[in-house]
Amino acid sequence: MRKVSAVLLLLLLLLPPVSAGGVSYYPDKASFEEFLQSNTTYQVVPGEDAWARGWARYVDAKLGEVLEHGNGTTVLVGNVYENPEMRLLWNLTGLPESFSLSPMVVVVNDTVFITGAEDNIYLTHEAFSEIWAPTKEALTVFAVLALAIIILVVLSLRKGRDYSPRFFILAASLVLSWFFVSNEPSLSENSVNFLFEALTVSSGGASSSPLATLVGGILSVIPPVDENLWLVHWLLLLSMAGLFFYVAPRHERGLGFVALGLALSSPVFRSEVCALGSVLPGVVLMLLALALAMNLPVTPGMGRTVQVLVLSFATLVASLVNPYALLFPLFLALTYPGRKSMNSLYLVLTWAGFGALVRVYGSDWLASWTSFQFNVGFFEGIVSQSFLSLVVLLYALAASFRKIRWKGPTAFITLSTLAFFLMAPFVEGLFPYVLVLISVLAVRLVHSVIQT
Repeated sequence: MRKVSAVLLLLLLLLPPVSAGGVSYYPDKASFEEFLQSNTTYQVVPGEDAWARGWARYVDAKLGEVLEHGNGTTVLVGNVYENPEMRLLWNLTGLPESFSLSPMVVVVNDTVFITGAEDNIYLTHEAFSEIWAPTKEALTVFAVLALAIIILVVLSLRKGRDYSPRFFILAASLVLSWFFVSNEPSLSENSVNFLFEALTVSSGGASSSPLATLVGGILSVIPPVDENLWLVHWLLLLSMAGLFFYVAPRHERGLGFVALGLALSSPVFRSEVCALGSVLPGVVLMLLALALAMNLPVTPGMGRTVQVLVLSFATLVASLVNPYALLFPLFLALTYPGRKSMNSLYLVLTWAGFGALVRVYGSDWLASWTSFQFNVGFFEGIVSQSFLSLVVLLYALAASFRKIRWKGPTAFITLSTLAFFLMAPFVEGLFPYVLVLISVLAVRLVHSVIQT
């Protein structure tokens, strides 16, 4: 009995607590690596709860990259309290049942246990992080979609008389070159936790935010593996490069290349958009909402209604990542006073839609955007990170402030930049959005000065 107690005590010392943020292996990590490198087949048996079923989808997809499905090894996901199969086989491990509530990878003979509770099983993601094998199908789809984005943008930009299509091809070449020399990404703990929540939703679990519901729906269609997230990330980067051209002046779309360069001159912005997380999708959605707001033509009748619906939907989706995108309808109404009915419908639809989402999901998912705390280093950071953009902006204002037209798209971008700039010292997440808006505003002001 004393020997058993001593063994259990030793295990408790060796297995790190959940708060350490890691995954434990039993008997050791080498046993799991040997399983991954073997020629065995596997089958995944999830627990009964939605979170276990969701995480089992991730485990199944990752193991499927290196192993074949079959009856060779049973992979159990969950814990003994909600996975009946794991409860039957847990005695093979010789560990107390309570240990199955910790994030662990246990390998015993022809059985692998991926264990944890709802609040920590996502930490076992670390055990699969070294598996990196993008499938040919995924790479083919990526190549087709990337080519489609390039062709659509080039054809759209050809309507102008400037060199904007060539500048976009140059921007796309830079993004694709960046793609080919990039390293394998690593997901932050927050990103993995959100992935886990979205997988839970896709498996029938309750959602705490509309964004998790949206991403969960997407992950129910595509395999939920890191490689696919990585490829989607680069498609978003390519889309971001294209959208910069549509927030540039209408007759000088090529200046979008300059705005993109000004934004990417910031090391912080480059690191933020390189990381797999919510910043890049948020920036892309913001640029999409801005581009639609400034470029949708005014058409009578049903066409106008359809345009407003599209614009409202784009803004509403952008607000799921950054709720301050809800200010865009108000700024559009102030800077385009001649479109009262259209502006009113846009504002009402967007705000009513967001209100309905808050009514359904509550407001807890907005906590990170509404916990205001002054950042004393913000102004120093914005100057150092957007120095080139600020120089261009100040030059334009000093050169011909009175000649700048303060109505229409430039006024719309100005109001958006000013509002985000004033809120950013209190809302840390707005920093990359401010960098983008300053870059776009600098280009538009310079163009206004040149035109006058």
